[in-house]
Amino acid sequence: MDPQTLRTVANLARQRAQRGASGTQGDGLMRLGARRALEQLAADLDASADAVAPRNSGRHSNS
Repeated sequence: MDPQTLRTVANLARQRAQRGASGTQGDGLMRLGARRALEQLAADLDASADAVAPRNSGRHSNS
C-alpha cells in the first residue's frame, strides 16, 4: 500500500474517533473503547506510511 493511502485511512480512523467522542453519550462502539483503538490504529498507519515512503522512493529512482 502506498503512503498516501495509509495516511488517508489513518485520517478516516481519527475522524471516526472524534465523531464518536463528540456525542454526550456516545455510541456502543465508543463505550467499548473504540476511540482509543481507532487512535492507535491511526498512529500505527502513520508510522507504516513513514516506513514505506523511503522504500518506495528508492525503488522508483532505480527504475
